[in-house]
Amino acid sequence: MLAFGTPEKQILIKPIFAQWIQSVRGKNSYGFDVLLSLMNGPSFNAGRSIWLPGWLNVVNENSNSLFLKIGPGDFLVQHAIALSLHTTILILVNGTLDTCSSKLMPDKKDFGYSFPCDGPRRGGT
Repeated sequence: MLAFGTPEKQILIKPIFAQWIQSVRGKNSYGFDVLLSLMNGPSFNAGRSIWLPGWLNVVNENSNSLFLKIGPGDFLVQHAIALSLHTTILILVNGTLDTCSSKLMPDKKDFGYSFPCDGPRRGGT
């Protein structure tokens, strides 16, 4: 991400948690030695022979797109999507609390409504 459009002010944000989650599932390229990416661990050995035959080979091949490399752009896109979803939910919750038959906000008169059944811009009942 470039802050203010100049390369020397570049902010590199690494999505460490997402990379760690992929490493837990066997991706070796990030350098985390946990669970399925730990080459001499019991889960790695059990996974190769019992319940994940071929999984570790597929995950670590460069020719497929099962797990893509995660970079700063993915981190920013995820946060933009999360912000828009949270904003939408807040708008919807606000709309339901402002409706005439809201049981979630019984003290509407304390928030500036003339009558408990008033909604925004209705002017009373």
